[in-house]
Formats: sequence, C-alpha cells, structure tokens
Amino acid sequence: MDYIAFIAGLPEIAWDDRKLSLTVGEFREQLEDYVSEKDKSVVDLFFLPNDNAQVLRLLNRQGADSALQTVYPLKVLEDEVSEPDKGIPVYLREFIADFREEHLKYEMAPENVLSWMYYDYMLKSDNRLVREYAEFSMNLKNLVTALNARKYGMEAAKEVVGNNDFAVALRTSNAKDFGLSLDYPFVEKVMALMDSADLVERERGLDLLIWDFLDEAVTFEYFSFERVISYMLHLMIVERWSKMSSESGRKVFMEMVERFRKSFQFDEQFK
Repeated sequence: MDYIAFIAGLPEIAWDDRKLSLTVGEFREQLEDYVSEKDKSVVDLFFLPNDNAQVLRLLNRQGADSALQTVYPLKVLEDEVSEPDKGIPVYLREFIADFREEHLKYEMAPENVLSWMYYDYMLKSDNRLVREYAEFSMNLKNLVTALNARKYGMEAAKEVVGNNDFAVALRTSNAKDFGLSLDYPFVEKVMALMDSADLVERERGLDLLIWDFLDEAVTFEYFSFERVISYMLHLMIVERWSKMSSESGRKVFMEMVERFRKSFQFDEQFK
C-alpha cells in the first residue's frame, strides 16, 4: 500500500518551526482514512509509552493519570491490570503478570524493566524503520543514562536497558566513550551535549540527533509507509518544542527537568 495522496497533502515541517499547522492528534485522525489495520498497529507502537506509564501507575495503586493519552482506553488497561487477557500487547501482559507475581524479568526498577520489554517488542517489528528507530532511540537514551550514572557515581547496570552490544559496552566498559565512538559517531556528540549546563540546549541537541537520524533513514523513501512514520516522529518533536515556546512553556520545561531529576536518585548537592 502506498501513501502518495496522504503524503502529498501534508504541510511541510522544519526543525525550527514553532507554530504548527497540523498537530500530532490531527495527523493521526487524517491518517485513519488511509491506513490499513496492520499499519495502524505500527503507528500505535510509538504511543505505547503512555500506556506503559499508566499501567505502572495502576499497578502501584497511584490512580490513573487522566492527562495521559493512551493507545488503549483506561478501562481496558484497568481490566488488564486486574486480570491480564489478550487485549493489549504481549510484552505489557507479561509485565503485568510478572509484577503481580513479584518476579520481574530483570533485576532493576520496574519502570526500567518495562522500558526494556517495550524496546524488545519494537525490535521484533516487521517494519524496518520501527526496528532501526527503536535501536537508535534505545542506544541514545542508554548513553545519556550511562553518562549520568557515571557522573553521579551510580551503577549503570541497574539503569541501562536492552542487551545489544551497545548496552553491554555501557555496562562494562571503563573507557571515557565506553569504547563506542569509532562505531557510533553520535556518541561524541552526545558526550559534548551532556557537558552543557543548559538543559534546554542539551534536550534540543538530543532531539536534533533523532531528527537527523530520521532524515537519513528515509532518504530514498518518498511515498512509503516509512515516510509516514518519519513525518509523524518529526511532527512529535516539533510539537513538543512548540509547546515550550507557548505561555505554558515554562511549566512544560519544569516538568521535563523534574522527569530528568527523578530518573536518578541524586544527592542533595544536585538539587
């Protein structure tokens, strides 16, 4: 199936756009008229992190977060937490069952276990771009995590997810670049970004790496489903930063800082 008509009708977006003519929600609504059920399930993969977060809240009896826009309705997630069935992805069902039995798949925090299982699920996709994006995204987040763990004297092995060569190197190497720069040119760029005290500059730099990765991944794709996915992921980045440029931008930024702080149990000196 091609997406010539759909892609041809999409507005152009650029890295420095701050006013959107199309939101991610509107994009998904328009895509409904073109996408097959199989391709729709692939699109949903990129929004499952919200379902992961909601399930974690429910399992921890924190109550649902109504602001989370999940793929599956809250009632479905609540039912699955009570008794896992077949209404949600297999990795999420397995995690719920493991959590209830107090026997998680890996010896790390539940959110890290769930993240690991989510990436494993993405990496098994039939779609080339999904697999490539999942690996790049996981590697990028793992590198940031490992650099922060090293900086604050924490154990990276408890924070780094996945079991590819990149993750293994982050857990075991004592080299400044974890022995990865030669094979992964983006490593040096990330290390330079992490030296910046400006969190906004750091976040924008990391998003730009993802932006450039997506551009390269679909260089020779023009009206394919991969081009649709790439556009959507670009749009998600632009929408995120457009929100930070609005009146609520400071609130969004402070939430980002808080998530960053909570990702590690930093000492009081960091606070």
